Amino acid sequence: MLDEFISRLTDRTRLVAVAHVSNALGTILPVGEIIAAAHARGVPVLLDGAQSVPHHAVDVRALDCDFYAFSGHKLYGPTGIGVLYAREALLAEMPPWQGGGDMILTVSFERTTYNELPWKFEAGTPNMSGAVGLAAAIDFVEALGLDPIAAHERRLLAAATEALERIPGVTIIGTAPRKASVLSFTLEGIHPHDLGTILDSEGIAVRTGHHCAMPVMDFFGVPATARASFACYNTLDEVHRLAAAVAKAREVFG
Repeated sequence: MLDEFISRLTDRTRLVAVAHVSNALGTILPVGEIIAAAHARGVPVLLDGAQSVPHHAVDVRALDCDFYAFSGHKLYGPTGIGVLYAREALLAEMPPWQGGGDMILTVSFERTTYNELPWKFEAGTPNMSGAVGLAAAIDFVEALGLDPIAAHERRLLAAATEALERIPGVTIIGTAPRKASVLSFTLEGIHPHDLGTILDSEGIAVRTGHHCAMPVMDFFGVPATARASFACYNTLDEVHRLAAAVAKAREVFG
């Protein structure tokens, strides 16, 4: 797949935008190789880190990406706020995308002088309450420690994968060796939406559907999947309850 990506880089490529971690499969993409291939052609790279930042430490300098974005609510923070990192040199060259208070130094009928970074891109009243909430969420995650969080989630993912693979009719969708704590699966003879309803009645919250990733579903030849996502607050007992609920769903439709 990496070779196919590289083959699609041409002189017309202006920006490479890719997820750091797949929300549909949990796959950790080889972003180092992707960034290196794009930079070899002088193409900047934007990484979507919404599914990555809550699960393991991210060093944008080590990655050498040009832009990195993530949302607050995936990090246990408020909705409606996120973070965009970008190289200062690139931001200095870019014009503001939105007008409003505090993004200008001077303005007249003849000309406008934009403010310095980062205010040039922060028009109007900022989401101050959201920023405070996001800062608290970041403090919470850092207090737990991203390495312990990652280790805990790896244990949960391994246990859940092993438990579901023992259930006849279950197919794990997405089996890359490097994954975040996301487990996408199907159960033979049961549409994922129906499976999700049964799991919900058992007190198990999963997401079902195409996860805004229809091309991935087409690639695997499935209409949708059920997706269990494990986080720092989940337990091994909940993993066992998930497996028991899936087994019960198989019996109901068997």
